[in-house]
Amino acid sequence: MTDPKPFVLFTQDQCPQCETLKRMLTLPLRGAFDDQIEVLHRQQDPDAFTALADTHALARTPALLHRPSGKLLLDTGSLGAVKAFLTQS
Repeated sequence: MTDPKPFVLFTQDQCPQCETLKRMLTLPLRGAFDDQIEVLHRQQDPDAFTALADTHALARTPALLHRPSGKLLLDTGSLGAVKAFLTQS
């Protein structure tokens, strides 16, 4: 089995901020981090979403999780903050 990706994107249906973050990852960041991010969608994979969200006390989407440190980024509206979060080691 391969190692899990270092980042998790928590997303769900009917979430304008989730769509904004997805567009940010695709357009300005040009998919540079796609191979490092696992997308967990609340409606498409509810068991995995709930298990990981509960472990990290996540109460809203969108959010990015850095698995190695357990850090969560909840303020995903800023390109600078998202890029800085995704470039941490």
